[in-house]
Amino acid sequence: MKDFFTLRRKSMTLGTGLLLLYAQSCHVPQKKTTQKEVFADHVRTTEFRTPEQERRGFTLPPGFEITLFASEPQITKPINMEFDDRGRLWVTHSSEYPMAAAPEKGNDKITILEDTNGDGKADKFTDFQDGLNIPIGIMPVADGAIAYSIPNVYHFTDTDSDGKADKRKVLYGEFGYKDTHGMVSNFMRGFDGWMHSCHGFTNTSKIAGTDGDSVTMTSGNTFRFRTDGRRVEQTTFGRVNPFGYAFDERGFLYSVDCHSKPIYQLIKGADYPHFGKKPTGIGFGPEMMSYELGSTALSGLVYYVGEQFPAEYRNSFYNGDVVTCKINRNTVTFKGSTPVSKKEADFLVSDDPWFRPVDVKVGPDGALYIADFYNRIIGHYEVALNHPKRDRTSGRIWKVTYKGNQPHRDMPVKDWSKATMDELIAGLQHPQLNVRLKIADRLVDVWKEKAIAPVIQMMALPGIDNRAFVHGLWVLQRLGNVPESLHNQALNHSDPTVKVHAFRLFSEAATLSDAHRTMVLGALSNKDPFIQRIAAEILTRFPKVLNIKPLMDLYQQANEDDSHLKYTTLLAIRTNLAAKGVIQEVAVTKWNDGQRGLLVKAARDIPSTDVATFVWDYLMTHDLTVEELDKNLEYLGRYGSATQLNEMILQVQKRFATDLDGQFMMYNSLRRGVAQSGLKVTTPLQEWGTTMAMHYLELPITEKELGALTTRRVQAAEIAGEYKMASSLPFLQKIAVTKSVDTKVRVAAANALMSLSPQENVNLLGEVFLDRSEPIALRERWVSALTRATSPEVLALLEKGFIGSARSLQVSIAAALANSEAGIDRLIKALKEENINADILAEVAVKERLVAKAKLTQQEQLNQLTAGGLNEFEERQKLIQSRLLGFESAKVSPEAGRAIFTQNCSTCHQIKGTGGLIGPQLDGIGNWGQKALTEKILDPNRNISEAFRSYNITLNNGQSMTGLYRRTEGQMMVFANPSGQEFSVAKNDMKEYKASKYTLMPDQFRSVIPEKDFYALLGFLLKTK
Repeated sequence: MKDFFTLRRKSMTLGTGLLLLYAQSCHVPQKKTTQKEVFADHVRTTEFRTPEQERRGFTLPPGFEITLFASEPQITKPINMEFDDRGRLWVTHSSEYPMAAAPEKGNDKITILEDTNGDGKADKFTDFQDGLNIPIGIMPVADGAIAYSIPNVYHFTDTDSDGKADKRKVLYGEFGYKDTHGMVSNFMRGFDGWMHSCHGFTNTSKIAGTDGDSVTMTSGNTFRFRTDGRRVEQTTFGRVNPFGYAFDERGFLYSVDCHSKPIYQLIKGADYPHFGKKPTGIGFGPEMMSYELGSTALSGLVYYVGEQFPAEYRNSFYNGDVVTCKINRNTVTFKGSTPVSKKEADFLVSDDPWFRPVDVKVGPDGALYIADFYNRIIGHYEVALNHPKRDRTSGRIWKVTYKGNQPHRDMPVKDWSKATMDELIAGLQHPQLNVRLKIADRLVDVWKEKAIAPVIQMMALPGIDNRAFVHGLWVLQRLGNVPESLHNQALNHSDPTVKVHAFRLFSEAATLSDAHRTMVLGALSNKDPFIQRIAAEILTRFPKVLNIKPLMDLYQQANEDDSHLKYTTLLAIRTNLAAKGVIQEVAVTKWNDGQRGLLVKAARDIPSTDVATFVWDYLMTHDLTVEELDKNLEYLGRYGSATQLNEMILQVQKRFATDLDGQFMMYNSLRRGVAQSGLKVTTPLQEWGTTMAMHYLELPITEKELGALTTRRVQAAEIAGEYKMASSLPFLQKIAVTKSVDTKVRVAAANALMSLSPQENVNLLGEVFLDRSEPIALRERWVSALTRATSPEVLALLEKGFIGSARSLQVSIAAALANSEAGIDRLIKALKEENINADILAEVAVKERLVAKAKLTQQEQLNQLTAGGLNEFEERQKLIQSRLLGFESAKVSPEAGRAIFTQNCSTCHQIKGTGGLIGPQLDGIGNWGQKALTEKILDPNRNISEAFRSYNITLNNGQSMTGLYRRTEGQMMVFANPSGQEFSVAKNDMKEYKASKYTLMPDQFRSVIPEKDFYALLGFLLKTK
């Protein structure tokens, strides 16, 4: 990112980076910025405020007060924070962020903040550990702290109790850190004693404990690890950049994220959305929020259960929003076991656009503490990482307390490190969950076995507080000594929360006895949906064939509104089916049709030929609809045998003889699965595809063809090209030249013709390409069809296509020619003959290929032809400033803008559930503001996210392709092209696969969207909040 930023501002010749791209000040008048707009600027235009000036700009509900707890110069930029059992606040803070320091060269710290005189402000600052490299996750422990610093999770030990670390030990690592704005964060120790953590955006990490069992995580995920380094486990799969955790009293774990839904209640083992991720067979984990918050930059999460806040503000989720500069509040109710959130009024609003709440924590005093990464810039990809206006020294910690007249209780801060055993045990009744968890950790970590007897005695007391009983159970479980009688008492307790935790203990056991399994199976019929859910989770942990029928009964009886119970149960069925030896027993068991259908539904993610046989048998013996069959055929194609596939094809052809459209859909699913398996296409599959392709290619061409027919013709042409169907040639040729046929169909036909017989079809396709009456969109896509062959005839055609063509077509031609030395010669010739302007070479698609493909003599010629002159960055800046000023006086129609968005953007971007998901969701995009949106549309490569960097692909046959990586499916890699359409490439067909410097987002909107339409589009986007 640093090199790219520099490139954009330096004059460079083709030999060292292509074209003259440098910045000069643009003497264009600047418009005045409104108060509302300053919160939309990626680089905030307001001035730095002192902590006191910032404090005066906060708005809170009546009765609440905000005070400064700490600030610069004692701390720099806070990222994560956590309290210890002495009431001190540990903070990871960084002046290195966002650019990692060289190994062993970091200057970041973990600092302990302490209020020694009780005035509500930190007055003692102890640097526990310095020399760190963007430290994030932090959790104080009895002998020091566990924290993340690039590239590891460390245990830092203070052996002499002076508040400074003397030793460090790597617990887990190395973690990926090519993207530094998520990494390993938000440590939270649960009831179970494990450390729970978020794994951040883009990075890939393979880590293991001393037990040797490893996990591999890519981009957003969650995991937990033992604090002694012996084991790590992945807890959920997916989401984009989780950055915040909170437990509730039942032990459910919640997490905040960007780009999926703001807050999820996590289901262990569940899959969640991520860019390019395809839902599993059982779908993504369910949502608890049906709405978005102010932006997608959410960080930090607490669930408030203390008493310092009045009742209205308890049992609420609080999270930071670093774009809107607010603390959001959401409450929750339940439908069965499923949480349903409700958006409440924002809890805290700042009028300072530099306020960046990156973490929130409830203190032992019941106050809400906010880590403020005070900065003009917060965006990681929206603004260059080395932008000079990034603040690296200022940071604040704020403290919010209630001072009003509503009933509340101020909580004294106690030093639990000095507490006796009796005091600790009494503390398990503390009203705050976070304090109770700290006390339980101290009992286990420090007192260890000595705590067992006193805890058991406490739990035997009449009228014992239920919260203390719960924590007592977990302390004993963690110490490996839960008396059977006590556990049975808990399992039959009158309080439902105690019972939930009593069942949870089974999930942490090494084994599940037959007696306990019987008890858990019985709990699936419990009237409490929370108990039912925990029972299903337990059976996920201990799979066995006898679990399956009771789990299916629960799934079929569960209320449809209880999405979390339904999903947890289906996940349990899938996990049990996948266990060794289970499918063999399931296959010989008699099931009714409903049960068999449910088993098949759960089975579609299991990579097993035995499971595939079970699915195949069901499909062959049941009268299913096309849609029901189709859901299973991709799976069957990937894991079924050739014999099974061939018999399925015969069955489908016979059963749906008159439904060719349905057959075509099923063929495509089966074909995708075979491709993922890496196996060759069977003869019956090829013959099936060929027959259907010919049917759709032979159909008479009508003036207006319906969308379904258009889709089938495209697929038919693709099949003809794949199987080299010579008999299809005349039909493809007719389709290719007929102007009334949909562009997508004609392009597919052209691609097929060039795959079948390039020499025979170049002239025919060339006539279409050079016909200026043909649509520009078709001629642009014709370029990629023609270049499936790189013969001199094709290159000559492309060069001829420059003459008199629209700029967008010239860019497509230039990019194609720039892909080979012979093509570059043609490009140079066109420049010399002035058939194109030299600034075409500045277009991303052209520039990147010239840098990679031009030989030295060609570089020299290009430099001479462009000497003195391209100032692409300055020209683009002038255009941006001009559009910003023009928008002020433009009369825009948001509805017209919606149409422009649909035409140009919706294939890749989604707003309120409508559109594609190739690029980021754009809910709330209006908060970016006019300037940032204008820059992104007109200069999309200025700053790009690693997740949206395109890849240049070279196939073994020499063909070149560009696409955004989406996912891997077996032996196929899935990409998206600039039109927002996914395409698959077999791994064995790829010669080279390299990351580009550029994003997939088209860099031609400044040329192809007229000015008036641009203003309409901008108006529409700005209203999307």
